[in-house]
Amino acid sequence: MSFLGPVSWPPAPIRTESLTVRPPRAEDRTGFIELLCSDEVREYLGGPLLRGDVERDLPATPGNLPGIFAIEADGQFVGSVTLDRRDPERPGHLSEGGNEVEVSYTLLPAYWGRGYATEAVGGVLEWAERALPGEPVLLCTQLANAASMRLAARLGFVQQNRFSEFDAEQWLGVYRP
Repeated sequence: MSFLGPVSWPPAPIRTESLTVRPPRAEDRTGFIELLCSDEVREYLGGPLLRGDVERDLPATPGNLPGIFAIEADGQFVGSVTLDRRDPERPGHLSEGGNEVEVSYTLLPAYWGRGYATEAVGGVLEWAERALPGEPVLLCTQLANAASMRLAARLGFVQQNRFSEFDAEQWLGVYRP
């Protein structure tokens, strides 16, 4: 049993209009390194990680864990979506003790503005509805991250609360299947 419960992993690839959302492969490693080390991608995520550390520590098949998806467009790695349990020690939960499912995503800057994040997260939410029936899904983002706020609204996330974390005001939304 994984952190997502009795979910069978890996799932079949999720096909959307423009994308394939699938478990990561070894050839995605370079893309994952770019996501983790990019100033632009990590602007609202605590800043870029040190490239040497990431290259040393990232396994040959990055994110080869249940809940981590690679986003592919026209055969190219363009980003990732993750479903994970929100750490009960962190702020931002629906109830005391937390441990709810949380979705997060990152895309390489060259692919921003094409609707890929909305399409990929939407596909993963549909998969989660089948794999984790009835479980709400959280999305947390900095209020300053206008693009993530728009994505949350488009996908039907409803604000639950706001809180401070990482020296910034955070927004917590919930998606209920």
